[in-house]
Amino acid sequence: MDPKNPGAVDEIIHLGDYWDVEKMEENKEKILKTNAEVGKLFKRAYKYLRAARPILEDIIEKNSEAMDFGKVNLETENLANEIFKDKPVSKKEGKDRHLFGSAYTPNGWIEHTDTLLSDLNKIYYIKGDFGAGKTTLLEKIYMDAIKRGLNVEVYHTPLIPEKIETVVIEEIGVGLTISKMFKDNNYKTVNLDKYIDKKVLEKYENDINEDKEIFEELINLAISNLSRAKKTHDLLEEYFIPNMNFGEIEKLKDRIIKRILKYEK
Repeated sequence: MDPKNPGAVDEIIHLGDYWDVEKMEENKEKILKTNAEVGKLFKRAYKYLRAARPILEDIIEKNSEAMDFGKVNLETENLANEIFKDKPVSKKEGKDRHLFGSAYTPNGWIEHTDTLLSDLNKIYYIKGDFGAGKTTLLEKIYMDAIKRGLNVEVYHTPLIPEKIETVVIEEIGVGLTISKMFKDNNYKTVNLDKYIDKKVLEKYENDINEDKEIFEELINLAISNLSRAKKTHDLLEEYFIPNMNFGEIEKLKDRIIKRILKYEK
């Protein structure tokens, strides 16, 4: 992140002050070539991810056609009443913070939902296929929380950031998530799949299965290229590590820690 208020609030820590410029320049061509290769691999990975999104949206569109969203709305309203039964609307709204708790990485799909929800008393697992209305439900709950003066953390899905993966309402010890980490270990499961009209879905069965195969293949190709980009990027360490003054960096770290602890007083 670039500093918004450098000096007054924000501070730039430049580790480039601690490398041997002359020795780094000796490897200039190798560094440039490696960085260019890394850039190409990342671009390729992002193309696969961009291609995967419309395939997923096609699945969402077909499933949505078969959903009874009237019943989903009733389910959502009942859930909100259950969660907020002792919390009236507040004169002061709560705040919402939007983040990511999962990602497609060089090591595959990584998520930390278990850590995010580890200190909560009640975890609601929202079950449903793509397009079943999970985001609509989660958005309704977190907006209701804000109206009741509660602060909320909202975690979005990485491929379609408009979609919601997890909602944390720490003040009342409640979390809601679509993460399969909690399909068996939860306070309550809210199953939206039961509102799918299977007869409507039958005509799209082959299309959806085909879409899911293509989607999985595209994601795997993206991860494969992310992994190659990471391995190629790691080659840069051969040029940087021998030419860094880690003793001085350690001293810098100690000075920063002392400054941070000073604010505690």
